[in-house]
Amino acid sequence: MDCQRTPRESFRFVYTINRDYIPFALVSMLSVIESQTQPSVFHIVHDGDLDDRDQAKMRQWIDAKGASVNFHRVSDDFPRRFAEHSSWDVSVLFRLALPQILPSDIDRVLYLDGDTLVRRPLDELFQLDLGQSGLAAVPEAHPAVQRLGLPLDSAYLNSGVLAIDLSTWRSNRTSETMLDRVMQDPDRWVYPDQDILAVQFADGWTRLAPEYNVTHRFFAGPSSLPLPTSDPHIIHFTGQGLKPWQTSRPHPYADEFWAVAEVVRDAGFELPDRPQKKRRWYQRGPIAAYRNHRRGVRQQRRQRAEAERHSRRAMLQTRDREMVMQFASEMTVRRGPFAGLCYPESYSHGSTLAPKLLGTYEAELQPILERLLSKDYPVIVDVGGAEGYYAIGCALRWPDANIIAYELQREARAAIAEMAAANGVADRVAIQAECMFGDLYGKRGLVICDIEGGEADLLVNDHAAEAFADCDFIIETHEMFRAGICEQLYDQFASTHQVTVIDAVLDDQRPQHWSLPELANLSEPRQAQVIGERRGGPMQWLVCESRNDFPTRQTTTARAA
Repeated sequence: MDCQRTPRESFRFVYTINRDYIPFALVSMLSVIESQTQPSVFHIVHDGDLDDRDQAKMRQWIDAKGASVNFHRVSDDFPRRFAEHSSWDVSVLFRLALPQILPSDIDRVLYLDGDTLVRRPLDELFQLDLGQSGLAAVPEAHPAVQRLGLPLDSAYLNSGVLAIDLSTWRSNRTSETMLDRVMQDPDRWVYPDQDILAVQFADGWTRLAPEYNVTHRFFAGPSSLPLPTSDPHIIHFTGQGLKPWQTSRPHPYADEFWAVAEVVRDAGFELPDRPQKKRRWYQRGPIAAYRNHRRGVRQQRRQRAEAERHSRRAMLQTRDREMVMQFASEMTVRRGPFAGLCYPESYSHGSTLAPKLLGTYEAELQPILERLLSKDYPVIVDVGGAEGYYAIGCALRWPDANIIAYELQREARAAIAEMAAANGVADRVAIQAECMFGDLYGKRGLVICDIEGGEADLLVNDHAAEAFADCDFIIETHEMFRAGICEQLYDQFASTHQVTVIDAVLDDQRPQHWSLPELANLSEPRQAQVIGERRGGPMQWLVCESRNDFPTRQTTTARAA
């Protein structure tokens, strides 16, 4: 249903705002204009509070920036009675009715909340196949799935960035169905737009990678996620009281927001001043001078420490490449269950490459993997896929299984795709970004999980027994990030699985466990450098095998090196 786009066809962006949000939405629009490869056309949906003077001023400024804007007032027959049942303004529902509000000749649009900052071209979102749902959004873990009574294998979404095929929604009468749901049970919707979209598309929608909607989940709290890329496409300033104009608390992209905001302010649009921390009595005079001096000293120490860490990372990466070229230059795994796995380039995400190519990487698990090869898994899920060592390795050893690789980092996902193509298994490997509990619910197969402590958020669940009973798991636990997680997961899986705990061998002891002929002429400390895995501390794996047995199969031998 997606039409072909001409090289210079404009991209259509939609905002639903009231008059108070004009300056913040203009910051978002300016960030769009400055970051896109194509001309931008903005459609602003409002409820009548943007008067002719507001519209003329905005149109003049946006036209001067090389873009264009159209305004759409919502008709009087829109179900505004919803506001009687909710603390939310009725405008939160306007995005659900875009096919009815916008002209019929508009098909593909990208809806953006007014508190977004666009930093990179969004061509991918306008070329994406939106499938039968006509919707693409970034999923996020949220307890609303249970509150709304949705199937536990459903996913929730963040509605701040939505790619919508309006023609599909018009054909399916999607908007009419959602708006009917609104008034059938108006007290049900805590987060009205997101809740209704989650219910309407419980059967699925097209998932966007998280770099297209980077929310406070990546910055706030002890369980914050790592950034999906060092250069995200869209920053979404979510969280009550966490927006740059509401707080002086640091946000990694607050400076970028205010740089764009000053341009909007200079054009004559009112914006609040940047919040500053309140100065108390001890923040003035000699005491303040001493505190500032000590703060500066600490800042210099942090900068030196960060520079040293960066230098050390660069040194280790250089050393790893040198060891690869010296001991495994053919870029093919030499031994172990994944012998014959080809690396298209000298790249390993988050771990050392030489042990993988030499065949000793996480060798503690190799006897387990060799035994599991007898099981006929229909699906193998690799959560934390890195560059694809396990995902593509398993695709080679289980040629009848479908592989799903979840990897949060954009660069690593690209590496998985490249490795899948290089090994001829791209047709059986699906690559996704963030894995949710619902993605694993009811799976029948093997799950390999290594997500640096995130296993506590993904796997610990009151419904784990029913969700995971038919699946085998290999879980790397990270006590240094989540104290007690190994014991917690052990207790959770013990009722439905046979659980085995495997301890990782420390780097300096690895040469004693795995002696390689390629390294025979090296000293033991040097061997430890080559096959060491540079872990942050003692590690453990939980191997959880379902009590519901899998069919056996004829195992395939690994490809010859």
